Amino acid sequence: MTSLSRLLREPLLHFFIVGAGLFAVYTAVARPGPLPADVISIGPERLNQLHAAYETVWQRPPTETEMAGLTEDLVREENYYREALALGLDRDDTVIRQRLRQKMEFLSAAGAEMQAPTDAELEDWFAVNQDAYRREPELALQQLFLGEDASADDVSRRLAALRVAPETDFAVMGMSTLLPAELELSRPQVVDGIFGQGFFGVLQALQPGVWSGPVTSTYGLHLVRIIDSRPGRMPPLAEIREAVARDWAADRTATARKKVFARLRSQYTVIIDGVPAPSLARE
Repeated sequence: MTSLSRLLREPLLHFFIVGAGLFAVYTAVARPGPLPADVISIGPERLNQLHAAYETVWQRPPTETEMAGLTEDLVREENYYREALALGLDRDDTVIRQRLRQKMEFLSAAGAEMQAPTDAELEDWFAVNQDAYRREPELALQQLFLGEDASADDVSRRLAALRVAPETDFAVMGMSTLLPAELELSRPQVVDGIFGQGFFGVLQALQPGVWSGPVTSTYGLHLVRIIDSRPGRMPPLAEIREAVARDWAADRTATARKKVFARLRSQYTVIIDGVPAPSLARE
């Protein structure tokens, strides 16, 4: 395979070509007089973009032969593109419709994505949304499963044995189960997801480092030892600033897209199954 063939298969080059195409469309719209339909004009701007795209991919300028090949491929693409539009091949094509929608959504939020928040903006946004960053408490535990029908005497005997010799291989003292004998630091959702709703809350009342029980789960009775814990807390903004800034940017982008769509939507009357649809409320 020649270097030119490999170049034409490069995704990064395709990205630059698409960008060049979008720039060309914008330029064409901005100019007062369109070219005749049977004229394909490759101006210096597009040639410079092809040249720059090649240098970015291959880390060297293209030769005259390579540049001619890139230009010819662009002409071929424009030919097929125009003929496809003339034949209506773009109509009712789900893939094309989705791609155009994605480009419009990208353009509608391009300005918002490039902006960085000021300290005041980030602090205000964090104050409103801080519950999303609250760190939940976590527990790490060991558990001995006693089954559903363990007697009080059996529970007391095993609990006393573990407290006298806490480093005993406790796993062999209980009933066989697929439940984990030991769980690393985990949030309430994880613990409750394994042992049943409310199990984490009961564990929070246990004395750390000491075998306790019996504790009832969805499956039966357990003896439990808390081996580590972390309290819930609200981290300061300085500690999670990068994550908050990303979320701020995502929220700003979503808001920008929503506003642009509301404006575009207001320009159309939508009729669904013969009934006019209500307009979107303006921001």
